Amino acid sequence: MKTLRMYLIRAFFVSGVLAGCAKADPDEPGNPDHPGSVLQETDVTDQAVMQVSLENDLGENSAEGSPKLIDNDTLTKFLVQDIGSGLTVTFEYPEPVQVAAYEITSGNDADYRDPLIWTFSGSDDGQNWTTLDEQAYEAFANRYQTRRYSYINPTGYTYYRWHITRLYGGSEMFQASEFRLFSIPENEQVISPFSETDTLQQGDLTLLFVNKSEGLPVSLKEDMIGTFFTNYPLLMQDFNPDAQKTVAFRIEPSYNGVAYVFGGFATYGTSYMTNNPQDTDVVTHEIMHLVQSYGGNSPSWISEGIADYVRYVYGLNNQAANWSLPAYSPNHHYTDAYRVTARFFAWLENRYEGIIRELDSQLRAAPYQDTFWQNYTGKTVDVLWQDYSQDPDL
Repeated sequence: MKTLRMYLIRAFFVSGVLAGCAKADPDEPGNPDHPGSVLQETDVTDQAVMQVSLENDLGENSAEGSPKLIDNDTLTKFLVQDIGSGLTVTFEYPEPVQVAAYEITSGNDADYRDPLIWTFSGSDDGQNWTTLDEQAYEAFANRYQTRRYSYINPTGYTYYRWHITRLYGGSEMFQASEFRLFSIPENEQVISPFSETDTLQQGDLTLLFVNKSEGLPVSLKEDMIGTFFTNYPLLMQDFNPDAQKTVAFRIEPSYNGVAYVFGGFATYGTSYMTNNPQDTDVVTHEIMHLVQSYGGNSPSWISEGIADYVRYVYGLNNQAANWSLPAYSPNHHYTDAYRVTARFFAWLENRYEGIIRELDSQLRAAPYQDTFWQNYTGKTVDVLWQDYSQDPDL
């Protein structure tokens, strides 16, 4: 009897140890009794059933239907012709699964179809959602580019949802090549990429300052914000009272240029702005592009020339930035754009008062016509340039 009792005790002990070992199997992504516990990074996309709120017009099984989003092939893509007020992609798991990172791969063409603003959320029941990650004014600099978004999440959820509310360039047509979800061990979880959004209001104007660059000097940020709230109201008043009243600035470390406007918001290159902190009237130039809103009516030499003309007239810090209009040179031409054209426009304004505002106004109403110059001054633009070249003093 004593021998039998000892055998049973040993058998019970051994079975308990084996059961405990089974829960810690390193080949499994986590402990099934604790779904938030993850032992190693694991792609868990294929464990879920995906549903989309909008499908490709040619159907789910078409060449660009929704299954292409998770087929693990970045050379295919999911395309929706019109997302309307938003597109939702939902993943449902048979049991709670922890997801602490996801990856998006951009499509093969047309960057204006890329997602720009979205949220990523988890839910236990598919009805009540917890926001896990939010991204605003994101950009995919290259085609077929994969970007990872990571956040802290120790919890397992049965449902995950990617909700896109705006596309790059203001497009209605969405595309993405691939979307993947990952379980991440708690000790490896990070928040990446860095993103910080400040919403600032003065009167009826709102500025969304979206900083993607960790360590951006506070003084530079404040100067950029101050330039916006000083000059944007003036430019609206003098050029376009109907210009958008909510503006976004994106400070982007992956952009190596100076700045640009696309899709109704301005992007500033982190490297240039931090290396040239006095050149805050780059803001004046870019917000004039938002005020212009020409919709393709203007050749670039005019739109850029007007923006630099505005910087010349309204700039707050040009002297400290060592920025000025260049002296006339016989090598110049009015189509050179930027400061060369801006100086020509300043010369014109001194002799034909109101001409630049009238040009700006007409470009919002209709495509550019060479006859504008003849109608306003009685001379062609080439004759005006010849006059300027003979007497270029401002």
